[in-house]
Amino acid sequence: MPETLDSIMAELRARINSEDTKTTVSQDEIEEAKANTVVVMPAGGKGTRIRAETHSEGINKVMIPIDGKTSMIEKTVTDYAKCGINKFVILTGFLADKVEAHLGDGSRWGVEIRYSCDPDGRKVGNAGAILNALNNGTLDDTLTAIVHNPDDMIFGLDRPYGEMFLEGHLKGLKNGCIGTFVVVPETPFQYSGMIIERGKVLDITKYPPIAVPAHTGITVFAPEMYAYFRDLVSLEVESSFEKVICPVIAKEKKLFAINIPSESWIPVNDLKGLEQASEACHIK
Repeated sequence: MPETLDSIMAELRARINSEDTKTTVSQDEIEEAKANTVVVMPAGGKGTRIRAETHSEGINKVMIPIDGKTSMIEKTVTDYAKCGINKFVILTGFLADKVEAHLGDGSRWGVEIRYSCDPDGRKVGNAGAILNALNNGTLDDTLTAIVHNPDDMIFGLDRPYGEMFLEGHLKGLKNGCIGTFVVVPETPFQYSGMIIERGKVLDITKYPPIAVPAHTGITVFAPEMYAYFRDLVSLEVESSFEKVICPVIAKEKKLFAINIPSESWIPVNDLKGLEQASEACHIK
């Protein structure tokens, strides 16, 4: 039987993405973890393209409404608050004052929200923003952190995703890991994909799913991770922890990963993503 692009991708998926099905975590362990967890949300980027597409030039990207009234960052706060996580740190930069006015102190959700602004108005990336929050005391280095970009939106799971992320992270801890990536098992290729042999196309598929695990923009850090920020990150340059820190702990075999369904992750980077998120809100 001739190979197809789908069959090759299925083989690749089996080879490069196997999940931990043996480690168990109790609900009591998850509840205990909630009390010692802070949600860290980067909110310093400009999002120039999507703000232009949505005519939202006067606000930060994360403040753009997804259902006509609720912003991306408000929905993310609400989702975590509903599952019992009540501590938040917002990493601000662009239009920081408007983000703070938009969310306030968190009392309307029954949570505590603290803010850390990029130093001296400089862009330092998510790694620098987290280091800055550690340095200025906004981020408590005894707490587990769920770092969640508010424009990476999660929909349609059968249980609160905050619990799912902590459950996966606890599995990782039991396997000697200190960081956990939330990934999807595959992402759609934007163009037609094909198999080519000596110049001849043998199979072609429009928008094929590429079976390479993709980071959703959501990461869970144990407190042990903060030493890596202090050792490896500089506030003098813009940097991301995905590039600076995560490759290091992956080599040390301390980085875990948990899968969520590909269709549950909607990255809102443009008008199309915003429309998809809006539709998902109404389906919910």
